[in-house]
Amino acid sequence: MGLGRWVSNLFGKKSEPPQLPEAEERDYTLAELAGYDGSDPGKPLLIGIRGEVYDVTRGRSFYGPGGPYGMFAGKDCTRALAKMAFDDELFTGDLEGLDQDEIDKLDEWIEMFEGKYRRVGRLLPTR
Repeated sequence: MGLGRWVSNLFGKKSEPPQLPEAEERDYTLAELAGYDGSDPGKPLLIGIRGEVYDVTRGRSFYGPGGPYGMFAGKDCTRALAKMAFDDELFTGDLEGLDQDEIDKLDEWIEMFEGKYRRVGRLLPTR
């Protein structure tokens, strides 16, 4: 047995990283978005921001259960991101009353999401 094979047998074969679930490209209702909150590891993680839906599955360590932004997954995070606050009532798409600094902060977040994550659809308005 050659050295390479012996080392391979000793340490085991390299395993492929697990395939991440991929979000379907379509529009989502708020109720549908809630199903992509990380509670099902077989489903992608989705976040709504200013009417757009982003697949943040690659950032599971941040947006998945137990992550520092885990409370964002499956929700419309528009107002919460603008205010940089995590209160439950801020997880809404409502922009009313935001000041210019908050709108600017939201725009920075959107720019980051656009550069890092795949936009998969629009967040449909609630009736």
